[in-house]
Amino acid sequence: MQITFYGGAGEVGRSCFLLEDGEKNLMLDCGIKLGEKTEYPIISDGKLEEVKNIVVSHAHLDHSGYLPHIYAKGANPKVFLTKPTRDLISVLLADYQRIQKDKENNFKQIDVNNALKSANIVEYNQNTRSDFDFTFLNAGHVLGSAMIKINNCNTIYSGDICMRKTRTLDACERNISAETLIVESTYGGKNDVLPSFKDSSAKLVTSIIKTLDSGGWVIIPSFAVGRAQEILLMLDDYMRSGVLPQTKIYVEGMINKALRIYRHNAYYANDDIKKRILMSEDDPFKSKFFHKSRSKTREDVLENPCIIVTTSGMLSGGPVLYYLERLGNDPKTKIIFVGYQATGTLGRKILNGEKKVKVGENEVEIKMQVEQIRMSGHPDYNELLQFIKGVRSLKRVFLVHGEKSDLKDSLEKKYEVMIPKLGETFEF
Repeated sequence: MQITFYGGAGEVGRSCFLLEDGEKNLMLDCGIKLGEKTEYPIISDGKLEEVKNIVVSHAHLDHSGYLPHIYAKGANPKVFLTKPTRDLISVLLADYQRIQKDKENNFKQIDVNNALKSANIVEYNQNTRSDFDFTFLNAGHVLGSAMIKINNCNTIYSGDICMRKTRTLDACERNISAETLIVESTYGGKNDVLPSFKDSSAKLVTSIIKTLDSGGWVIIPSFAVGRAQEILLMLDDYMRSGVLPQTKIYVEGMINKALRIYRHNAYYANDDIKKRILMSEDDPFKSKFFHKSRSKTREDVLENPCIIVTTSGMLSGGPVLYYLERLGNDPKTKIIFVGYQATGTLGRKILNGEKKVKVGENEVEIKMQVEQIRMSGHPDYNELLQFIKGVRSLKRVFLVHGEKSDLKDSLEKKYEVMIPKLGETFEF
């Protein structure tokens, strides 16, 4: 058995790993890396033609965005994913197709359609056979996200996981065993210790109240899938309880479509959500506080201070760029980052303190307040250690999906630990 790392090695983005056993193969995710320039997995076209099967752990583009490119190149593999992942991918790929600027490896809608037509829906804990025999396990990261247990080689690929119960999802499955673990390490640095959701929520609410009271707008860039739903349901809860003053929350970009998909796939959410929908008329995805702009120019959003939850999470495109241009020079306004900001993205630049940034063809002077409140759907350093050490019968660990990892020092006394480089192949 061998595995080659075509992306997601020493970086957050373009996760793409290929398992091979003779002529049999299974690709684990096929993502892109959004930044100043979109980066793709480094796999050759010739090798792509050999790929027969792809499992997609979840819908985020850093795990799924390369899928239509594969079909545009003439390959035709089978794709395995959960139903929510398929539904959410269709929305995210449509948005990606619209905003992408690098036309060199462009794809067409027919390539998206072909990818989705090749989708084989897999349920959690259902044994599935292709070249490999595998099982999907709940990952807790976003709706429909999965860890993949490859039974042939007793290997688990974590995808992205969350070890905490959230407003929409249960935590990832923990009662697992494997000899080999391919695990994300987004927050793999010793200093990466995330606050509890309760503490982060309280801090966010305090910051919002202070900004609104001063006459400023609150801009919360968010990933359309996952973080946006958690943020919106949290704001709705605090407004219902009176902790947060009732204020219009403008929901922008693909977030509205993602909300509908969450609602239609509520079967995959936690029991709290199911009970609210099935046993009452209290639909958490249709709050009276959620609003859409009444005009294409969005001028109504700028009439009075409000909360704007908008894509994209790393400022790589979407409506957030409009608000950055219009409100970036307002010192009363605040932008609050609640998700990971990858190296090279506009979000990371602003977070690092750059005062003049390029938005499209325009230069924007950043006078707005900038704040980061971590509300991540990933485990932090201590949780990663806890997760890895909780895997029974574990012998070897591949640390992926991270720019920096201190985990090896804490693990290598007990396990064989690898931090692969791009293009590197390992046999096991």
